[in-house]
Amino acid sequence: MLSQSNNFAGQKANLGKTIDLQGVAAFVGLVELLANELGVPAGRIQGLLPQGPESFDELVGELTINTHGFRRTLWLLAKPGSPLKLRFQCVWQDGHNPDPQAQPIGGVESHVFLDGTVEQIAPQGRALARHVEETFTVLDKMVTLGKSSKLSAMAPSTQQIDAFENSHDESNLVKVVWPKKAATFEP
Repeated sequence: MLSQSNNFAGQKANLGKTIDLQGVAAFVGLVELLANELGVPAGRIQGLLPQGPESFDELVGELTINTHGFRRTLWLLAKPGSPLKLRFQCVWQDGHNPDPQAQPIGGVESHVFLDGTVEQIAPQGRALARHVEETFTVLDKMVTLGKSSKLSAMAPSTQQIDAFENSHDESNLVKVVWPKKAATFEP
């Protein structure tokens, strides 16, 4: 009988730390929702284990959006019971060079700490996706600051502009539209 109780104590000691799977599922759901709303594939989702499986303490999700010479990356970082952290990075590269390892022209990074846990923020995931888009729009503009010499060298020629305009239907181009005169109303 004594050996059974010692065996039970040994099993209890090996159980380690309990992981909240509902919190993990909420985090994964939020990352997938953001990816879907932003129109990109869901990136990496990892659990950080600094001192082995017993020390699981943080989840990291990554989304990457590459368009028009900008490489935008969003990292979501969540710890159990802690506010959600967002890390934005926008790197500007020559849009004509398809090599993802090409030397960047400039970059900017931003950190946002939301006052809510993943479980509290997940129901507003679509709103968060709109805020992520707006943040990347601001970062796209900021990354070009101080790079006016690069901007002027990257200006498209008139032939490239004409080719672009001729390759798209007119519904996508900006054009001046004059309002029709309103009919006069006589009672």
